[in-house]
Amino acid sequence: MKFAISTFITTLVVLVQVSAEPIATSKSYQPTPVVYHCGGPNALVCPTGYRCCGPFLQGVGGTCFQGTTGLCPL
Repeated sequence: MKFAISTFITTLVVLVQVSAEPIATSKSYQPTPVVYHCGGPNALVCPTGYRCCGPFLQGVGGTCFQGTTGLCPL
């Protein structure tokens, strides 16, 4: 009888510990950032607080970056 009780208690302890572990998550998961485009064939305009940065090629347009002034990233 002692063997059955000790087996039951050991199983119970293992189940409690496993259920208390945090859910594993992938560290590589990152939400996709929102990208605004400007110019181009549709003459899109950046939202307030953003500036339009190249490429300024006909039919391609540019990308909006945060901040109303400053250098555009490469």
